[in-house]
Amino acid sequence: IADVNAAEKFIPDGLASLRRVLYAYSIYDNEVGYCQGMNFLAAMFLTFLSEEESFWLLVVVMNEEPYSMRDLFAEDMAGVRETLYVADKIFQKFLPKLHKHMEKEHVNISMFATQWIMTLFTSTFPFGLVSRVWDSYIVEGWKVVYRVLLSLLEHAQHDLIDLDLEDILTYLRDDFPSKIDGPSIMRASLKIPLRHRHILKYTNEWRVGQNGHKHDRRKPSIHSKSVESGDSSSPGMPVKHLFGLQSVSGNGKHIAKKLLPGSRRSSF
Repeated sequence: IADVNAAEKFIPDGLASLRRVLYAYSIYDNEVGYCQGMNFLAAMFLTFLSEEESFWLLVVVMNEEPYSMRDLFAEDMAGVRETLYVADKIFQKFLPKLHKHMEKEHVNISMFATQWIMTLFTSTFPFGLVSRVWDSYIVEGWKVVYRVLLSLLEHAQHDLIDLDLEDILTYLRDDFPSKIDGPSIMRASLKIPLRHRHILKYTNEWRVGQNGHKHDRRKPSIHSKSVESGDSSSPGMPVKHLFGLQSVSGNGKHIAKKLLPGSRRSSF
């Protein structure tokens, strides 16, 4: 603790807050500790919440359904591999022409979407999109992530369809993020007829391939309980409302309880 406090003297306030939140989580969950990518999540929360509130919201999205992001940061990265499999199958189903072109150019979805998924777009895309993604994700869970991924690829399809492997990856990494309009991407994502059954189907396929038996729906999964809410999300809904700031005050643990009533975590 003394070392942490001493180091903070040389770190700007925002970074010091981020360091404290991540350090607290590494103590709370010493099995996962700190993994690269978690800083983007915590920084996003700190934009709207206090340090303690940010910590408890990180606890929720890491450990509770319908989020279970902890699976993404497990040592074997099983959650990442499952999520990329589901994302690729959904990509193939809804954007077959672009998917076929990328296959021809030997572009695997993991080459560009791993960071998108592990940080829920916070590491790559402008705040105008990221804040809206989190608005909807807090309510709906993982279906939002797949819809937005499809919407982004659909938006980029015209530019990508004539590019080769190297240019595709360069475009998605360097050029594409600056061309994004958050509200437009979210509106387009709500028109994509993705349903929870699609996610469960491909999750089951993945688990059958890995384990040789059908996915037990009673077993917690990163995709266990995404909310089937149709097209009810509003891309213009204020972030502070969905993060609980208009209805929850005081200790950050109440945010976790507000978002997920079943959440009961001990203090740190």
